[in-house]
Order: sequence, then structure tokens, then C-alpha cells
Amino acid sequence: MNQATAILIGLLYTDGCLSPKGKSSWRFYFSNKSERLVAIFRECMMQCFALPASRVRLGKTSDGLYRAIVNSKEARDAFTKRFGTFRTLRRNGEHTDAHLPIQELLQHDVASDFLKAAFSCDGGVNLYVARRKGTNGGTQWVIRGVYLACAHPQLRKEYAELLRVLGITARNVTRDGKVKIETEKDIRRFHECVGFIDGVQITHTSKFWPSIEKQALLKQPIESYEAPARVYSLRQFKVR
Repeated sequence: MNQATAILIGLLYTDGCLSPKGKSSWRFYFSNKSERLVAIFRECMMQCFALPASRVRLGKTSDGLYRAIVNSKEARDAFTKRFGTFRTLRRNGEHTDAHLPIQELLQHDVASDFLKAAFSCDGGVNLYVARRKGTNGGTQWVIRGVYLACAHPQLRKEYAELLRVLGITARNVTRDGKVKIETEKDIRRFHECVGFIDGVQITHTSKFWPSIEKQALLKQPIESYEAPARVYSLRQFKVR
């Protein structure tokens, strides 16, 4: 497995899938709010399958997502037998039997590339101020963290395992459907060896950090350990 394949499957496990197309072909499908991620998906498909650019059909979905579609006969042996169809949503009330190719990712030293792609799609950064009312003005503290949203229980477990091998401790939080990285040591380690793909922004629906790049925001909780007062003074966290 090379870097392009690791990135491609990281995108597919989060915001993509494979499905049969006719009797002998398969369809790759990927959609995301980030045009940058769709462009990377396109580049990886071209590298992994030696495809011309014309084979990757780009467009937008009815709800405004960017999307890319590739019909490929080569996918049957190259991907479905190795990784399945990347479908992670429930079927008939039950989770699919999806699994991460942990050993292969580690063997070829591309686990960080895979995780960077997955976190760039379905991950994010928490950085906000929590307050508790009380005498003398109450108390306040900074909440920091990195997370990956994933509804599939087996995949959450495997994401946490893969992070652990890289020296990052993460909590598998069933209630929230997320894998959470919460300590200073682990957030710093995530920044050093995984991080987010440059150019991928947080969505405009974020309450505190709309339209900022995920990788840029990741630096702020790290810097805040030295000077938490800078977070308290930010406009979005001032008491009104």
C-alpha cells in the first residue's frame, strides 16, 4: 500500500463508498463540503488506477456538496476484495462488517496518511470557553480536544487502536459516536504525526470557528496551554 492508496481509503471510509455498476463494473463515489478534498480524491484515483482526468466526473449534489464519481472495472480486484465497499451506515438496523486494514497501514508506514484523510473528512477541533456561575464572578476554563465522528462501533475501536500505535491515546465515546483526543500530550502528538490536510476548512455551521482551516485551528489549543487568557479574550467567548 502506498501513500495515495492510504489517503484514498481514508476518504472512502468516511465520505465515500463503492457500489456495483452493472454486471462487471464498480462505482466509486465521494462527496464532501470541501472542494479541496474532492480534488485530492480525484488525484488519488488517477494515481491508484492510472486513470486520465476525464474518467473522474466532478459535480455538485442537490444539497450543495462537491462530489466525484468514477466507474471502474479495475476496482473489483484492487479494492473490493481488499477493503470491502466502505459502507459504514446501518443496514436493516445492523452495522456493516467494515474493518480498517490496520496491519497493512502499519506495515507500509502510511497510517498517518490514512488518519489525516479520515480526520480531515469527519474530524474536527474543539476549542471553547466553559463557565460556571458562582460567587466572585464564577469560574471559567478552556475546553480543548480533537475528535473523529464515526457511528460504526467497530471502526471507532479500530481508529482508537491505530492512534494508540502512533502514541496517541483516544477515548472511544459510544454515547457521542466519536473518538476523542483530549490531553495536552495527545493533542500535541496528533499535531506532530497526523494533523489535517491543508486547505480543508471547518464548515460554516460551526458556532465559534466558521470557515477557518482545521489545521490552523489545531495550533490554537496547543498555543493556549501557554496562555489560556488569550482564549478568554477572544471576541466569540466574551460574556455578553
